[in-house]
Amino acid sequence: MISRRHLMLASAAAALAPRMSFAQAGADAGAFVTDFAQKGIVDILAAKIAGAEKQQSFRTMFATYFDLPAIGRFVLGRYTRTIKPEDLASFTPLFEDVIVYTWSRRFSEYNGQSLKVGASTPDGDDGAIVKSTIVGNAGENYAVDWRLRKRPDGWRIVDVIVAGVSMAITYRQEYTTLITQQGGFAGLVAQLQKQVSDLKAQAPA
Repeated sequence: MISRRHLMLASAAAALAPRMSFAQAGADAGAFVTDFAQKGIVDILAAKIAGAEKQQSFRTMFATYFDLPAIGRFVLGRYTRTIKPEDLASFTPLFEDVIVYTWSRRFSEYNGQSLKVGASTPDGDDGAIVKSTIVGNAGENYAVDWRLRKRPDGWRIVDVIVAGVSMAITYRQEYTTLITQQGGFAGLVAQLQKQVSDLKAQAPA
């Protein structure tokens, strides 16, 4: 017969198990964000390579650390159910270009700031939010939260929240407005093509 004491111990262990599990997962999520930042700063920005090569390195890095297809689907929202497959095929590489060129330009503005990774909290059944702070040379601080999802091959970033502003939600709102104002999805694609062309022109050679 199982004693009441054994039942209490088993219940306590069951209650603690998820917390212990996330404590380990949260540490892994924080290490993932740290590794992403270090790779961007040390392996790409500090590397003595041409601008075009850095651009390609950024593209590879974002494809590795971000779940760009999932971000693209979220950004399109309800339109993913109605647009044609060929239209989605046109959108996906353009959206990837916007992300890569925009963020690589932000990384290029690096001037000795440091990223301090803080606590991680659960975000749904398969996610985590990693809090961090960017500390500037003059002591100014910027709060940056990283929303991660666990994929079969490891963590992936699905959103970056800077000072409370979500990257994914901002894109979603902007693209929904463009689709409405430009008379449909084709208008959004045309605007993205122009934006990518402008970003490429501004990219270092």
